[in-house]
Amino acid sequence: MGRKYYCDYCDKRIQNDYNIIKQHNVGLPHLRAKAEYFQQFKSIKEILGEIKYKPPCRSLKDHSVCMFGVLCRYRHYTSETIREMQQFVQRPKEFNPKRSERLRKYLRNVMVRTELFVKKRYNQHAMEKLPPSMIQIEDSSK
Repeated sequence: MGRKYYCDYCDKRIQNDYNIIKQHNVGLPHLRAKAEYFQQFKSIKEILGEIKYKPPCRSLKDHSVCMFGVLCRYRHYTSETIREMQQFVQRPKEFNPKRSERLRKYLRNVMVRTELFVKKRYNQHAMEKLPPSMIQIEDSSK
């Protein structure tokens, strides 16, 4: 018996035959497992765009699990959950002054460390090693 084909989405081993693998890949269990796998990488904005015009699923009213899962043509989010997701997306990104101050200090230190590295490595200043066109850019930016 030859090697088996392993499907990462379904976590199954099947016979390593082209026709069998092709048949497996178009099957509903494989498509559902693949859709559930990629669902975890979607952003909230993408999810909101997909469920915007979908009516609610009946399983949502019954408080049961939908047998179609991610492939269901209806939405599985309550109106409260959708509202929370919309608020999260619309909320402006908060500016973190401490982080930006750290970043500014880090970038300032990068120039100093680069200068020290070149000085130690080549026993001369970094500006002396730069081509003339780069020195003019450095001088004009000051």
